[in-house]
This record gives sequence, structure tokens and C-alpha cells, in this order.
Amino acid sequence: MASDNKTQTETWNSGLGAVLAVAGSAVGFGNFLRFPGLAAQYGGGAFMIAYFTAFLLLGIPLCWVEWTIGRRGGVRGGHSCASAFMLISHSHVWKYLGVLGVMAPLCIGMYYLYLEGWTLGYAWHTAVGDLNLENGEQFGSFFGDFVGAGGDGSAYDLSRSSMALFFGAALLVNFYLLYRGVTKGIEWFCKWSMPVLLTTAVIVMVRVLTLDTPDPAYPERNVNEGLGYMWNTSKTILVVEDKTVQMIPASATAEQKAELITRTQKVYPAAEVKEVHISLLQGLLNPDLWLTAAGQIFYSLSIGFGTVLAYASYVAKRKDIALCSLTANAANEVVEVGIAGMMIVPASVALLGVAAAAGASTFGLGFTVLPQVFANMPMGQLFGTLFFGLLGLAAIASSMSIVQPSIAFMEEFWNLSRTQSVVIVGVFVFVGAGIVSWFTGDGLIALSTLDFWAGNLLLYVISALYLILFRFVWGTENGLRELGRGAQMPLPRGLGFGINWITPAILILIFGSWLYKNIFVETCAEIQNLMELKVGAVLPLAWLAFVTLFMCFVVHTSRRFHRTDKTAENEQPERIPFS
Repeated sequence: MASDNKTQTETWNSGLGAVLAVAGSAVGFGNFLRFPGLAAQYGGGAFMIAYFTAFLLLGIPLCWVEWTIGRRGGVRGGHSCASAFMLISHSHVWKYLGVLGVMAPLCIGMYYLYLEGWTLGYAWHTAVGDLNLENGEQFGSFFGDFVGAGGDGSAYDLSRSSMALFFGAALLVNFYLLYRGVTKGIEWFCKWSMPVLLTTAVIVMVRVLTLDTPDPAYPERNVNEGLGYMWNTSKTILVVEDKTVQMIPASATAEQKAELITRTQKVYPAAEVKEVHISLLQGLLNPDLWLTAAGQIFYSLSIGFGTVLAYASYVAKRKDIALCSLTANAANEVVEVGIAGMMIVPASVALLGVAAAAGASTFGLGFTVLPQVFANMPMGQLFGTLFFGLLGLAAIASSMSIVQPSIAFMEEFWNLSRTQSVVIVGVFVFVGAGIVSWFTGDGLIALSTLDFWAGNLLLYVISALYLILFRFVWGTENGLRELGRGAQMPLPRGLGFGINWITPAILILIFGSWLYKNIFVETCAEIQNLMELKVGAVLPLAWLAFVTLFMCFVVHTSRRFHRTDKTAENEQPERIPFS
């Protein structure tokens, strides 16, 4: 590990450390909660085809672009979006545009730490038996009390919620590890936590896949049908008031199907139960399915968060970043699809039925449906504790990566020590997270506001900036040369064409559709809350604006990154084996 006084010019101790850190930054709520929820909501098979298509055409190219920009900036002394953009473009304008790539992950970190407190709290309450409840209403009530959904400030009422204690613990753990630095903190944590996380996840998955048919009274509720619901490309479902409530097993006889319809009609006596067959073509013709699948890729691979760029900037000049990126992406997909998807959707279907799996939101699936699943599972208290514990480990790895770009930004632009940078960034995060955890009324209004503007809108904008910088400013040919530096295998043919045309076209389509849906089709709640000047929506964005202005002030007053000379832009890379 090299060090240069206060600037802390660091590199990873090993290629494995970089891969585990990037994989750790991506593995989190998006893998274990958002992906299974979307797969269940869109009926599995067709969604999986759209998801993997987006992964190949959008995810992998964007990750390679971000890794390349990050490593290029890093070898020239820049470890944040602002400095990397400046060093590549030789333009002061891009330096200020890069502030967006520093501010967005910091903003996400403000509410991610709040969510991290949820996972730690649920692990504890599951372990001590507080979640051995009887029905969905009780689980929903516990969740509402714990997160403070009853009204602003209620999360800090210790007579009803312990969230504040676990939120404080999450803050302390994260900033202690960040204070220790890239190697002694982030790399050290990821090197042991990722193997522990994977081992724990596999243990829980194996337990889920051996459930068979938990309740003989509901023969359609079994693991095989859960797997079928997720992976089958065509299926026959029962719908009540436009909501999926059951799936007819593919092997069901006419008598079994009639019995299932009759039983479902008794549950919904005042409504009509419709039998609907959904083919693969019907699923693939649903535009929302494609947009949602592509949007999930951003969460799955941490695209646009600025974390991959920051981590890539610490990779040595002759390391194989193309392989590092693919390895990190592959590890993420194994966790998301091969473990989380195979664990959560089958468990929900087997123990609670298709209606519970298909109708749950991200938070609903994670903190109301899954606790019910574990409560109905043999030895569920143990496996529930393991699950929320591993989710907590994943959240810590992700939240550290989200905050790291801001710390690197303060270190390099104001030449601060690690301690000074952590303190300044810690104050920003503490205040922002305090706002999020206080304004929990109106459907967690502060959290949803920041997630909408920073966790959605800014991710599209930052990803577009990456592509514009890579193609039009730096030049795709120069970028691909940097990506190929030290590569063990040749880059795919047509990669340049894909980055120049296919990936931008998909990004524009997704972003345009997202804007159209949330503004023109129906004004979403987040925009409506701002129009009504609700404090819980205005205050988080006001804090976000203040932090952005402060970062611009840091850039303006910095004595570094003011040179605009172009040097060695066309030098040929050395081909040295990865080690």
C-alpha cells in the first residue's frame, strides 16, 4: 500500500480485494429484496429473459465504462468522479459535472444507513423471539411501529420502537470502518464478510429448497411451484380484481384445478375469480416489464452510484480491470439470481402462497412477508436471524462503498487527512439520515423523496455523463485501449459499437419512459409532495442542495486539478499478465 502524505494515494492489496469490494458494494437490498419482489410481481420467466438481456446490453458495457474511467483517473491521482472527469476531459466544466457523481451516492447513503438499521434491528428481534407473531396484520403493525410509520418522529419513541438504537449502531460501524481506510477498513471487511454472507445465504437457501409442501391442506403451495412461478416462461394464474392470487400447477389434473378454483372462490366470495393464461410472448410484449428489468440492473450492479469508479481508481495500472469487472458482476448475479431469487420467491410461495409473493412491495416483501415465512418455517427463528444478519452484512458493505467517494473527494480536493474527511462527510450523512429517520409519516416521505430524486433520476443522469465522457470527450478508442491494458483475453468484437450506439439507445429509452410515466401519465407522489410543499419532501432536497453547493465550493477553492494540459493521451498500453 502506497501513501502520499495527506492525499492517501492507495491501491488494493490484491485483485481479489477489489473484486470483493465491488461485489460487496453491489450486493444489498437490491439483490435480496428488490429483485425477488420484481421477479414475483412480473411472473418470473419473461422477466428473467428481459433481465438478462438488459444485463448483457446495458449492465456489462456500463460497468466496463465506469471501471475504465475510474482506473484512468486513479493512475493520474483522482479517486472521485469530479477529479476523474477533470483528468480525462481536461475541462473545468466536467469537474463540476463530476460533483453529481459524488453527491448522488452520498445522498443515497443518507437513507441507506437508515435501512441498514432496519436489518440489524430485525436480526435482533428475530433472534429474541419478538417476531413470533400470528398473522400478517401483526407483522405489518410491528414493521410500522419499528420504522416510525405512525408519524414524524415516532421512530425515536423508544417505548414503541428500538430503531434509533440500531440506526446509531449502523452509523458507528460504518464510519469506524471508513476511518480505517480502503485497505484496513473496506477491503478487510469485505474479505471476510462476503464469504460469511455467501455461506449463510447458501445455508438458508438449502433449508428453503428442502421445505417440500409445508401444509398438506394447500398442495399447490410447495417449493417446486415456487420455482416454477419464478422460472416458467408461461403459466396459468387465477386473478381477482386484477391481482394474482394463485397459480395453477402445470401438472394439475382437471379435478385438482377445479378444486383450487373453488377453494380460491371461498377466500374471495364477493369477487369473480378469473383463470388467465399468460404466454411468453404476452409477457415479453409488456413494456413495463422491460423497463423494470433494465432499471433493476442499475441497482444490481451499482451503476451510476460512483462507487465502482471510486473503487476502480485504486486498481493498479497494469491490473486486468475487464476481468475484475466481469468477476464482480458474475459474483453479484450468483447472489441475486442463484441465491436470493432461489430462496425468497420459493419460500414465499411455499409457505404463504402466490398472492403473498406477487403482491408485496420491496419493503413489504422484506419486512412483512419474509418474517411471516420464517415464523411458519421449522426452525424459522434461527434461519430468520441468519437471513437478516446476512442482509445486515450486505448493507454494511454497500453503505461503506456509497460513502467512500465523498471521503476520497474531500481528501483529494482539500488535501485533508482521512480523519478530517470522515468527520466532514460524517456530519453530512448524520444530518441527512436524521432527516430521513425523523420524517417517516406520509409513507416514509423523506426516504421516498431522496430515493426518487437521487436513487433514480440522478443515476440515469450520471450514467449518461459516463457515456458522453467515454465516447465524445475521451474517445471510445482511447477508452477501450485503457480497458484492454493488462487484459488476459481480447475484448469482445463489437464492444465499441455497443457502447457507442446500443447502450445509449437503451439508456435513453429507459430514462425517457421513466420521465413520461412519472410526470405525464400520472404525477407521482414524490412530485406531488413537492408541489404541496410538504416539509418531509422539501427539507431533504434542501439539505441535498446545500451539500451540492458545498461540494462545488470545495472544487472552486481547491488548489488541485486545475491543469488542463493533455499528456500521453495516445500512449499504447503495456500488456502485462494479471497477478
